[in-house]
Amino acid sequence: MATFLHFAPALALAVAMGPRLVSRRLMLAGAFCAVLPDADFASVALGFDSYSGTYGHRGFTHSLGFALLLGALGAMASGPTGRQRLTAAIFIALCTASHPLLDGLMDRGICNAWAWPLDGARHCLAWRPVPTAGVSLLGWDRLAREALWLGVPLLLLAHAGMTLRQLGPRWWRASPRWRRAKAAKRQPPRTLAPALSATDVEPTNLAQTVAAARASGGWAGSTRTERTRRRTAMRAVGAAWVRKAVV
Repeated sequence: MATFLHFAPALALAVAMGPRLVSRRLMLAGAFCAVLPDADFASVALGFDSYSGTYGHRGFTHSLGFALLLGALGAMASGPTGRQRLTAAIFIALCTASHPLLDGLMDRGICNAWAWPLDGARHCLAWRPVPTAGVSLLGWDRLAREALWLGVPLLLLAHAGMTLRQLGPRWWRASPRWRRAKAAKRQPPRTLAPALSATDVEPTNLAQTVAAARASGGWAGSTRTERTRRRTAMRAVGAAWVRKAVV
């Protein structure tokens, strides 16, 4: 098991995601959930299960099911909006799942019950690169190895997240889509032409009537609204023609 850096993935992930998504309170909750799986030592000490049993060390608390369960509880205890709940669920689940992942990378110790509650059997990772065999759980040698094999990749993860957060808005502002949206906001609002009725049409000047009918359709609106206003205008022109013919 990782002795010193089980809380580090929560800090690195919080820095990578940024304070707008992960608050300080959520970061502390993630750090607590990242350490929580080792509470299964209590079941071994109390004689509830054996060391390598389903409810013993690296049992159900070191599973993906347990991580999803804590993620759901974190979503229920988070803010009222759906975005806050989803962020809390994903963050808590990832922090909890980081614990068995770090343990699985060690070349020493038993394996994890990854598939609980579907399967309580232990499964080891195919790649266990961290050399901890023959090293005591407590000591400077253990701390140095964890800092090298775990701390350095987590620092790179945090730095990569910060870089993407800084470059993301710049890339978006340089895109043509953002420029078109910004140019559209700068344009003054277009005023709607007043509706044209039959009483507004002068039968003695049909040229001005036709021009007014065409102007009544030149506005920003939906296609259906534009067609309706054009038809109204042309009906007014027709009524003017009829009134002139009758007179």
